[in-house]
This record gives sequence, C-alpha cells and structure tokens, in this order.
Amino acid sequence: MSHNILITNLANHVFKILKQSKLFFRPMQRQKPVPKSARNFRLAYTNLKTGLICIDILTPRKRQPKKPSAVLRIIAHEIAHHQKPPYKQRFRGRIINRQHYPKFYKQVNKNIEKIKKDSLLGQYFK
Repeated sequence: MSHNILITNLANHVFKILKQSKLFFRPMQRQKPVPKSARNFRLAYTNLKTGLICIDILTPRKRQPKKPSAVLRIIAHEIAHHQKPPYKQRFRGRIINRQHYPKFYKQVNKNIEKIKKDSLLGQYFK
C-alpha cells in the first residue's frame, strides 16, 4: 500500500472517530522541496466553508514520507479548526481574528487523546 493511500485511509478513519462526516482529505501536491532559506511554509490548511483539509504528507526539504503519527497530529489540529472556529475579538483598539487560542489547543489535545484510544490508530503512537 502506498504512503498516499495509507494516509488517506487513516484520515477518513479519524473523521469517523471524531464525528466529522462533512470533512474530506486531500494530500498537498508541493512541486519542489522547500529551500533552506525559507523561514515559514505551510504544513497544512483547511477550508471552513467546503470542509477540505489539505496536508503535506512528505517532509518539506527531502520529500520523504512523514511518519503516520505526525500526520495524525496535524489532522487533529486541522479538525479542531472546524470544531472551535476562529472568531473576531477587539484587542488594543483593533479587531483581530483569533485562530489559535487556549480553548482551541485544548480541543486539539482532546482530539489526539481520542485518536490514541482507538485500536487501529493508537498503534501509530507507540
């Protein structure tokens, strides 16, 4: 089984565990490796409107397959964006968009714990 198919099947199983049936997964198609000078690059992104979760399943520089546990943690993070969506807040006289906040990270940790308790997915965290 190829790495691409394995990760897609794992992602679909995570969606069932976390009861997120409207979401779907697509691996990121990065054309070339990220240069060493790059300070920031996307590991994943999600579209709150369409339910798309797109994750780079290969390492950024050498383009080797990532471990399934690393990809499962990223999936848990992206699903949390749908469970605890961003909101607007006033901060120092400005309106800011809060995407990553304490309740959000608690939800990420809850998602990871549910994944670890699953009999099929828990084996990837040992």
